[in-house]
Formats: sequence, structure tokens, C-alpha cells
Amino acid sequence: MKILSVTAIDMASAVPPTQEQMQRMGVFMEECKSRGILLDTGGRYPQMQEFTVQRKDGTTTVTDGPFTESKEFVGGYALMEVKDRDEAIEITNRFLDLIGNATCRILEVGASPEF
Repeated sequence: MKILSVTAIDMASAVPPTQEQMQRMGVFMEECKSRGILLDTGGRYPQMQEFTVQRKDGTTTVTDGPFTESKEFVGGYALMEVKDRDEAIEITNRFLDLIGNATCRILEVGASPEF
């Protein structure tokens, strides 16, 4: 099953990773790539665009962000191929062990059989 993990980080407790954390994350990512689990990953950087496009009753609204009152921000994503829900949870727990306080939203993705 293919999953998309989106990581949200609490802005109040966010701290830059240490060199040791970066090295451990690199080892973890290489392991996941070599096992065929990690397909793609990326992070959000301070100067990247962020906005929301919303459609309601035929009207489109575009809202710029992030805003200073935001409590959390998206720190990055990972696209993975896992065998089941249990493996998704196990890999996510290992990731969270490395980065600390964060929330990962896991979404199963893939081509819809109707299309």
C-alpha cells in the first residue's frame, strides 16, 4: 500500500535539528530507501510559498499563509510503500523517535479504480 505521511510540527516547541539528529535521520532514510519503503521525501523551507485554495458554492477563495497565529506548520512529507497499516505505524514511530514532538498524518494514496 502506498502512503503519504505529512508531518506537522508545533511552532511553540520547534527547534532546529542537531548535527547528530541529521546524521541519524540520514541513516534512517537510506535504510528505508534500500528496503524500497521510502519513495520520495521533501521538506518545507521558510521562503516556500504556502496558500490555500478553497471552493464553496461555486466561489474560489485563495488565502495566503502561514500566519503568525498558527500553532503548527507542515515540516515535510514522505511518500512510502508499506505492506500494511502496522508497518506504516512502525516506520512512523521510528521517524518520530528521531525528530521528537510532531504529528504525522498518514493517508493511503494511489490510483482510484474508478479512473
